[in-house]
Amino acid sequence: MRFTVGKATIEFIKKPKAKHGKFIQGLLGVGQVGLMAGRQIIDALGAEKIADLYSVDFLYPNVALPGVVYEDDNFVDLHKDEIYYDEKNEIFILTGIYQGTSPESYYNLAHAILGFCEEMGVKEVYTLGGYGTGAKIEEPRTYGVVAESEAKAMLEKAEIPLLEAPKGTLGATGLAGILIPLAAKNGFRSICLLAETQGMYPDPKASKAAVKALARLLGIEIPTKELDEQIEAMEKEFAKMEEYARQLAEMYKAPAAKDERLSYIG
Repeated sequence: MRFTVGKATIEFIKKPKAKHGKFIQGLLGVGQVGLMAGRQIIDALGAEKIADLYSVDFLYPNVALPGVVYEDDNFVDLHKDEIYYDEKNEIFILTGIYQGTSPESYYNLAHAILGFCEEMGVKEVYTLGGYGTGAKIEEPRTYGVVAESEAKAMLEKAEIPLLEAPKGTLGATGLAGILIPLAAKNGFRSICLLAETQGMYPDPKASKAAVKALARLLGIEIPTKELDEQIEAMEKEFAKMEEYARQLAEMYKAPAAKDERLSYIG
């Protein structure tokens, strides 16, 4: 049997080799920031799919059993994330809706990703995600999370604030978090970018903020046309909901009493 799925299995379509590659992780998470940002980068740079990432620990959200998902032409495949490559800028992008389902599975995936990076000539690892605030943010800020001083200097040069917290505080979780120190310990420059988001709905505005911050770090231009269109649509929906809420408030507003005295019947 030639193909089996293990803790982390990469099936290659092709194997490009970069001289100074950059790896970007954009997976499903808080506010779908990483996922939407990753897909925007793929579209904007015209990146080509080069591999699929499978795992026995990938489960469809809110489904307890493994299965298959439909793709083009009504064909099915196993649960997977996808890896794309932009040859011009030597950028690899991992995107998809799957991460781990247990602490061990997250580390298995992280180790496989870093093995892939080493094989492909990657020197820098970037992860993208959302920083949940619980409130709507008009102008989301993007913060950086790093594990060593040279990555911190890169943030300062790109004018991206470091996310600061007291020692022992829980930081970025999931692959977006653990890849940063793991990558640093294995000789990669690594930075996590977290954009502010309400956190309870897909947030293209936060995704755009993350993409723009990443573009400054990489020193390249990444157009955000698709995200701009989604932001416009989202703002229109918010405006409709706010107007509806205003109308309801007006409708149920108690009329001012002409006589403030209390009276009782009965």
